[in-house]
Amino acid sequence: MKPPAFLLAAAVAIGAPAQAQLAEPASAPVELADTRPRSVFSAPRDPDGQAYPRGYGGNLNANPNDRLFGGLFKTDPRLLMGVAVTPALAFEAGYVNLLDQGFRPVNERDPEDTTGAIGLRGFNLHAGVKVTQPLGERLSAYGKLGVAHSQNRRGVRKGVDTGLYTGVGAQYRISERVMFDGSFENHGHAAERFENATNSSSRVRANLNIGF
Repeated sequence: MKPPAFLLAAAVAIGAPAQAQLAEPASAPVELADTRPRSVFSAPRDPDGQAYPRGYGGNLNANPNDRLFGGLFKTDPRLLMGVAVTPALAFEAGYVNLLDQGFRPVNERDPEDTTGAIGLRGFNLHAGVKVTQPLGERLSAYGKLGVAHSQNRRGVRKGVDTGLYTGVGAQYRISERVMFDGSFENHGHAAERFENATNSSSRVRANLNIGF
């Protein structure tokens, strides 16, 4: 082989791998695995990683047995909607039936009970601010303050109350999917004015929330 041809072949042999390497697309950056210790009792790793503001809420009295016993049992609605501006501050608004008895058999002799109409006998509306303070990795406490408006009807008689809405509570996160919370809330003076018709307006409650 003549010298020029030999040099040309050597240049092609050396340049081919370089050209192939340059032609390969850049690979995606490798994400390192999280090697931090973890157990079922760990708190969420990045509780502040959620985007804010964010909305939350729903029917706090929702019961899965409603679908199993349709028409035989009833759950009075307790609706809550909120917007968390920061992890510590949220604005909430809620609605409850003043006759709030939870999940129970329907009284066929009571026309108002069989209709299932929201607020047929009375209702309570409230709007307020919720402030949450963490007390540790899994425990937090919160307080609520706002205004509550209640109405109650017994035949032709109608009662109205507007007063201070207050609430306090605490949440303990057992695991990433299990949380226990307890709270007390009061809706103005409705409990004194409407007596036993307002078993939802001032009460202590405890819940075990399990998510999947």
